Amino acid sequence: MIFARFVTPKLAHFILHFRITMSSAAVAAEKLAYVNYDSESSRLRLSFKYASGDLAERQYTLNRDSTEELRVVLSRIALNITNVEEGKKKRKRKKDGSSNDDASKVDLRPELSVSLEHDGLPVSGDVANGDAWKDGSILQIGEERYVIAVNAPTVRSVRLPKYFMVGFPAYVHIELENCSLCDWKLAWYMSVTKGEKPPSHEMRRVNNKLFVNTHQSASFLTPVASDIGRHVLLILTPCTGPGMPVEVVSTTTVEAGPGSCPFEVRQYFTPFFTAPGRFRCISYNLLADVYADTKFTRSELFPYCAAHALDLSYRKQLLVKELLGYKGDLVCLQEVDRRVFQQDLEPILGDHGFGGYYTEKCSPMAEGVACFYRSSKFRALHERSIVLATEMTQEPVLSDILASINKNEQLRDRILSLPTALQILLLEPLEMPGRLLLVANTHLYYHPDSDHIRLLQAYCCIRLVEWLQGKYTEEYGVVPAVIFAGDFNSCPAYGVYQLMTCGYVPPDSRDWCSNVEEAVVGLEAKQQILLASACGIPAYTNYTKGFQGCLDYIFYDYMQLVREHVVPMPTHEQVTQEEALPSARFPSDHVAQIATLRWL
Repeated sequence: MIFARFVTPKLAHFILHFRITMSSAAVAAEKLAYVNYDSESSRLRLSFKYASGDLAERQYTLNRDSTEELRVVLSRIALNITNVEEGKKKRKRKKDGSSNDDASKVDLRPELSVSLEHDGLPVSGDVANGDAWKDGSILQIGEERYVIAVNAPTVRSVRLPKYFMVGFPAYVHIELENCSLCDWKLAWYMSVTKGEKPPSHEMRRVNNKLFVNTHQSASFLTPVASDIGRHVLLILTPCTGPGMPVEVVSTTTVEAGPGSCPFEVRQYFTPFFTAPGRFRCISYNLLADVYADTKFTRSELFPYCAAHALDLSYRKQLLVKELLGYKGDLVCLQEVDRRVFQQDLEPILGDHGFGGYYTEKCSPMAEGVACFYRSSKFRALHERSIVLATEMTQEPVLSDILASINKNEQLRDRILSLPTALQILLLEPLEMPGRLLLVANTHLYYHPDSDHIRLLQAYCCIRLVEWLQGKYTEEYGVVPAVIFAGDFNSCPAYGVYQLMTCGYVPPDSRDWCSNVEEAVVGLEAKQQILLASACGIPAYTNYTKGFQGCLDYIFYDYMQLVREHVVPMPTHEQVTQEEALPSARFPSDHVAQIATLRWL
């Protein structure tokens, strides 16, 4: 009060400016601690970075129950930090050869003090976690003060690829909370090799290792030849608000990889996206990891394939580069692992303008079929996921097929136990108003003695397609054109191909009795959709040591569509370079079928 009488307006302005500046500096100097909490969940996660003495800064994360008392969490923070410090000291004593007795004489540091305050008042240790942590509260750890940010943009986890290979985009898996990837800036770095002296402003030191900026900032990194032997660093920095920066270093180094793959030669035929009124269709069995990653597969099915080339982490990079390089508009995939769809294909292809759907088989193997469409070409109107065994027993349009199956108990029990799925997608072509495209995608039963099973399944599929075509015609007033793609596990000489392309399989077809004990008696298969094979009849689409044959097709409705172009198959020399498929340059035991179709 006495001081105020002598303060001139000019001096008062200076004092106010000084106080504001000092207050801002104090806030800026305080670190941030992040609390993620959903009132509907019973868990609360606290993250902060802390360093003391000669201990390097590290991140601490505590996952606690929201009903737990605050005092327990504060004690756990102190204990975790103390344990880290003690571990560091023990390692140093062991390295120096000193005893614990010597250490106890020197280390008389008091217990670490940890407290929480809000609006300048201490928060009671009796308060539950869910009520204690508020935006703007102050967490005091020793001499360090942290401003609490509740539910700020958070990186839950970052997983770098196992393989980094020259010329192959390596995608990172990022799990986010309270934000999207556009809220973060990504920066990729490569470790500095001996003798290199990059500009200091281009370098970062992490885990006592120097890294240099690659100036790549996408959600993937494409290494170049000069990166071979280097570790990779990814830094994520929040760019739209508060958030804890994240640094992740690869456990592996960049490898040369397989070099040029045969699919890159095929991509010479797909240099551009399709012109209006056309679309490029791809059908591809990816070889699911649940089948590739088994002892039996490695020793019996694909003994010629190098172990690393069967590793999903390796194959995924080839598959993604292959699929994107074909510049397709409609992509029908089989043997798609659920997690590959969710964690890889859906986000990656989504970033490249695709929408997609996944249909899982009724099986514990967690694999199925997936269909992607380019959003600039098509709009999805309907999607149906069908398990054939269920549909056979419940759908009236298949009642005559079920009646035929029921005549043979052994046949009925077998076919109704199979997990085979059919995926249906109704698309509207954005460039062709008034037209519709009905896409069917399947993977039929594989067993060698089961031509009758496959023919029954194919018949059920095409009958369902016919029924849905009629249903959508009534709904939209337009007859949808049909694409039926997939791995039919049946060569052109058999009934499945005949049914699709000729529309009829007689009751005396040899396919009906491929297994005498399960013979189908008196059933003729008929369908009315006029279909042709877009890629013709290649010598094979599946090539392993034990089998070679044409199993994969893109059947198209030639009354509404015309085939304009087919991407040539790889040469036989390429396919057999490492004996058979898969190999280091072929990520699947199947070869993708690719054709460009034009609307009539």
